Amino acid sequence: MSKEGIDLEMARGKLQDAIMLIPNYLKLLYRLTRDNRVRTAEKALLLATAAYVVAPVDFLPDFIPFVGQIDDVLLVALVLKRFMNSVSPQVLYQHWDGKADLLHNIEEVLSWSRFLLPSGIYQKVVRKSRENPSDGTNETIDADYDIR
Repeated sequence: MSKEGIDLEMARGKLQDAIMLIPNYLKLLYRLTRDNRVRTAEKALLLATAAYVVAPVDFLPDFIPFVGQIDDVLLVALVLKRFMNSVSPQVLYQHWDGKADLLHNIEEVLSWSRFLLPSGIYQKVVRKSRENPSDGTNETIDADYDIR
């Protein structure tokens, strides 16, 4: 099965691999909030992201198998991609304990999730990642989410 010339089974497999890393992502978010090199505003965004991931009801409720976790992993990937603008990738890798290459995994999640999420949900998650919970503004992201 394909959508826009993309093999949806391959996309599903890639995202299943990323979903299996959710516990590693949560540990990474927590560890980054404890790092003195991370600004307070960034820590607020990381905590808000972790809260979204562990919340059972969000844009796609987690009790819906597979699809309920795609929005969680997408938000984490978007926030970490945004986060790379303010902190060195080495800081991320220092706290990462997942088996997969973190930066490659982030890019795969960004590339594949738009094919399996309803477009309205995808856009809501992207918009949520752009919000700054510390002051309510939407001006803090300067990363482009260019999906190839």
